Parts: sequence; structure tokens; C-alpha cells
Amino acid sequence: MMDKPKIIYKVGLAHFKDGKILMTRSIGKDVFYCAGGKFEEGESDIACLKREVKEELGVELDDASIKFLKTFEDVAHGKVDMRVNIKMYSANLLSEPKPSQEIEEIRYLDSTAEPKILAPIDIQIFAWLKENNFID
Repeated sequence: MMDKPKIIYKVGLAHFKDGKILMTRSIGKDVFYCAGGKFEEGESDIACLKREVKEELGVELDDASIKFLKTFEDVAHGKVDMRVNIKMYSANLLSEPKPSQEIEEIRYLDSTAEPKILAPIDIQIFAWLKENNFID
């Protein structure tokens, strides 16, 4: 009997500019991910999103602009026995994002991004964002 795959719960930021979404690549990784990350114990979605974005991009979010978009789930990148569940929120940034501690590169991508530079869940997210006219 197969064990149920472990699920990693995260929040993700969808920040848009010129028909593209802001994506991050962690140091030593080969794919881009949405900014965001895992919950700390007892943390709400919004508290986690704000903390992760501050840690990764060094920016604050405009509280009034934060909106829940959709929850996505797929196989975790590089881990066949794990799934990742991401609650996506859109939000505006209060300043220009800059890569911090764990982030090597920030890039704005649209639906023409090559799937090989995206995690499996981000391919799903990009398809939904394009279908719903968030990105080109």
C-alpha cells in the first residue's frame, strides 16, 4: 500500500508588472518560484506572506491591495513523494524588490517562459494566470 504523499503548505505572491509576474530563483536552484514560503506555527496566510516577501525581496506589501486568488496543488519540484499546496495572493509592493539572503535572481516572466525554468506547480499557476488575464 502506498503512503499518502506529504504535503508542504505555502503561500505565494503574485505581483504583476507589464503583463508579467515577479518570480524568484533561490541560490543554487535551477527553476523560478513565486515569492513566498512555508508557514511558521500559528501564522495566518497574510502574516506568512508578508514575512516571506520581506525576507526574500526586502519589501513591504500594500495591505489594501492583498487579494486571495486561488489555491494550487501539484508535485513538489524534484520530490516525487511530496506535493506542494500554495495559496496564491496578489498584492502590490511598496518599493522595488531586491534579492536578499536566499534569493539569487528576480525576474518578471509571462506565459512564454520556458517550462524547464519553472517548478511543476508554477506551470499550472502560469496557465491559470494567463487564462484569467493576469499575465500575457
